[in-house]
Amino acid sequence: MIGKRIVVGASIGLALTIATGIELAICAFDTLAPFEGAVSLLYLAVILLVAPFGRRYVLAAGAVTAALATQSFVMGHLDGMAGSALLGYGVSLAAIAITTLLSLRDRFIRTTLGEQARILELTHDTVIIRDPDDVILYWNDGAQELYGWTREEAVGRVCSDLLMCEFPSAEVRSTLHADGQWSGEIIRTHRDGTRIVLASRWLARRDPTGRAIGVIESSADLTELRRADLERRVSEQRYRTMFDLAGFAAWESDWSTALRIAADGSPAHLPIDVWLAGRPDIVERAIAGAVVRDGNQAAVDLFETGTVEKLIGSNPCRANLPEARAGFARILAALTRGAHMAESETRIVTPSGRVADIVLRVTQLPEGERGSHVLVMAFDVTERNEARARIEQASAELAHAARVSMLGLLSASIAHEVNQPLTAIVNFAKSGQRWLGRADPDLGEVQRCFERITSNGTRAADVIGRVRSLARKEAPQVELLDVAELADDAMELIQREARGAGITLTQTIEGGLPRVCADRVQVQQVLVNLVMNSIQAMREPTGGERAIQIRATHQSDGMVQLAVRDSGPGFTDGGAHVFEPFFTTKVDGMGMGLSICRSIIEAQGGQISASNNGGEPGAQVIFTLPVVCGDRIPESEIKP
Repeated sequence: MIGKRIVVGASIGLALTIATGIELAICAFDTLAPFEGAVSLLYLAVILLVAPFGRRYVLAAGAVTAALATQSFVMGHLDGMAGSALLGYGVSLAAIAITTLLSLRDRFIRTTLGEQARILELTHDTVIIRDPDDVILYWNDGAQELYGWTREEAVGRVCSDLLMCEFPSAEVRSTLHADGQWSGEIIRTHRDGTRIVLASRWLARRDPTGRAIGVIESSADLTELRRADLERRVSEQRYRTMFDLAGFAAWESDWSTALRIAADGSPAHLPIDVWLAGRPDIVERAIAGAVVRDGNQAAVDLFETGTVEKLIGSNPCRANLPEARAGFARILAALTRGAHMAESETRIVTPSGRVADIVLRVTQLPEGERGSHVLVMAFDVTERNEARARIEQASAELAHAARVSMLGLLSASIAHEVNQPLTAIVNFAKSGQRWLGRADPDLGEVQRCFERITSNGTRAADVIGRVRSLARKEAPQVELLDVAELADDAMELIQREARGAGITLTQTIEGGLPRVCADRVQVQQVLVNLVMNSIQAMREPTGGERAIQIRATHQSDGMVQLAVRDSGPGFTDGGAHVFEPFFTTKVDGMGMGLSICRSIIEAQGGQISASNNGGEPGAQVIFTLPVVCGDRIPESEIKP
């Protein structure tokens, strides 16, 4: 670059030196020659000579030549100035001035045209200039890059033959003739045979007389844009088909107003989910603005609008049931906190009055302001919930039948447990009568007899109460329960069965054990069932220790673990299938006891498992119960 500048500077210096020499020679010739100043017109050649070097050189040359012409005129006419000589001098100065100005204008025009030519080269669009016979006269770099033909290969070729153009030629000719320009789409061929779609603009070239001398064309490649547009339309059609044919209700809605209402009213000192949960009026007002923009046929069927057009502009998410507002509040709170997606189960009423349980999933789409475009999907789970309710009812009835059956098995023990206190009551009553029948009644002994009668009556009532609680049929009652009391009640019912089989029944309860959140009757049923299974498994004597232990411990995950461990033969399959319905190892068993136990424990929020005692005889069944009720029942309704 530096070397090029040195060469250019040297060339300019040489040219200026030559121009200066010419000016001085012309000045001397003009002074000495008898041509009355006409020679000074040769100064014009000097101005034209330095014109390519720039504006300042042209101005300098004009000033110097004017000064030299003046000097020559003065020195040649010292003895007097004729009118013709003065006129010639004036014409010479005018010619020098005009030449200087024309050189400056020519320089400006050349500079402008050069810049325009560079712009044509720099543009990414194609620029082609053609003569009236469609022969290419100019071909810029954009055309070279787009079509694959170099400038040397393209210039001089017929454009329609080189690029195999496809365009409405008659329309183009008539429009160019009438308006002088045309714009539209054309199709051409790349050097490799690829078809190219172009947005093209043609401008008619005319000479000063108005005669057509060709066309200037500028074109932009639309091929990728058209391909992307086609792919977009295909993709939109594909997803539109999926959207319309989906088996669940889906619609697009505007939730921006809803989110704004939920956010603007939230106090700073209270979490928004807590605040919305206590403000159903705000939730209803927010959801009232969630208007549908588009929906599928499943949404039309769910909301019974008949057509998509009637669904659009409506508001099917209005919380029209009090119990529905809690679900909408959770969704609003999550979206207001910035979540991309929120889901909740709620309940709606259709125009026909049908109550439907639905799972709402609201997803914010990445366009527009926050919440202005959301996709709402609704899964109708009414039938699922009804089926679940029927299953739960059937399970409850089955569990009740199992308890009644178990009481039948324990009838001998129950009768014994009741007869013992009744017999004691009769004996103590007779004894009290005898103490009263003496000539000198012993009231102290009578008092002790009454106390024993009361104690045994209470004992009999407790036995009957436990039997009645197991036999009753009612909905589960979740409450906080003392695990030690649960174990004591279960052992009271089956203690005689254990003694009759020669089995030692013990319990180990960890100190400071928290209460569990469960249904008393159902947990007692599980404990009694598990102990009875162990007793039945150990009826055949094996010569070793015969013992059953109930153990309760507190775990770190917020659960209390209860285990029933025996020293019997254990499970033949290691306990892998014992909870499956109708699986049994008893000759007269139905295989439903442990399956019911699993249903009960899982419904209480716990887990149950069975295994053999590793390295020791017997097996154990372990289950857990939560110490926190969670959302299964409000804290205000938990029995202390």
